[in-house]
Amino acid sequence: MFGYITPFIPELKVKDKELYQSYYCGLCRALGKYGLGSKLSLTYDATFAAALLSGVCGKEPVFTRRSCAVHPMRGKNPMVEYDDIMDFCAGVCVLLAKYKLLDDAQDGRPIRKAGLPVLARGIKRAEKKYPDAAKVLHDGLEKFGRLEAAGDTDPDDAPLLFGSLLGELLSACPYLPEEARPLIRELGCKLGGYVYIIDDWDDRAEDTKRGSYNIFVLSKFDDPKETCAALLDMYINSAVLAYDLLDITVNKPLLDNIMYIGLGARAAEVLEGKNKKKTKNEEACRGDETDSDGTGPESEDNNK
Repeated sequence: MFGYITPFIPELKVKDKELYQSYYCGLCRALGKYGLGSKLSLTYDATFAAALLSGVCGKEPVFTRRSCAVHPMRGKNPMVEYDDIMDFCAGVCVLLAKYKLLDDAQDGRPIRKAGLPVLARGIKRAEKKYPDAAKVLHDGLEKFGRLEAAGDTDPDDAPLLFGSLLGELLSACPYLPEEARPLIRELGCKLGGYVYIIDDWDDRAEDTKRGSYNIFVLSKFDDPKETCAALLDMYINSAVLAYDLLDITVNKPLLDNIMYIGLGARAAEVLEGKNKKKTKNEEACRGDETDSDGTGPESEDNNK
């Protein structure tokens, strides 16, 4: 859906790269509980959320090896076993996908609504199992609708609103320690602002053609790229401040890489116009790299 919260693979240790891929594959498998079509809603951002919430809850990942229907030639991939946190993140993936499809349809791509029946089973289950998260999304996106309809040109309003939505969504995880909930809400708020800004910058050309709401189209900045870079720096720095206050006992090296290096590296890629083509870092996040012997990083041999 977005895919802007990722590790920076060149600075990631092999064990942490495998850990990230194990969360990615484990979340994909967890999405299967919401129907086969729900796997299409898998995102890097949700993978980060699974690692983050597990880290804050002190939940050590349990690994298993299973074959992947998408990459059957790679043998059995290591995956983080299904648990309550993985299920919550899977449910949130499905709920976000529902509203993303509806928003795309409203922005001039009505064909996107055709994806809703594929997610129907998963949406129903997620709304029933996580009503607080479903309500946060419903209420937050109604506010978005009113903001966009009014043609709000303040560059702070939409990112802050989306940030508030993401913060409330992450803090709705029922397994979080109560003392961590305010910090998770604050971290989610800043990350949400970052995601909104970088996504609007990335989509500004397409949104101009469709006449869709975009702060870089509506707001008249003297230097849009410089403004975007400044806003991204502000949200990244604020997110890191909130992150540093969390007591994280699990997955910390991986999460440190994402927060201290990955966010900035991803922002630089998009600002330089590299996001429309799959970057080497993105390929590595997904396990799409090919080694000299023709196997990928998730193959059986490379993960023993």
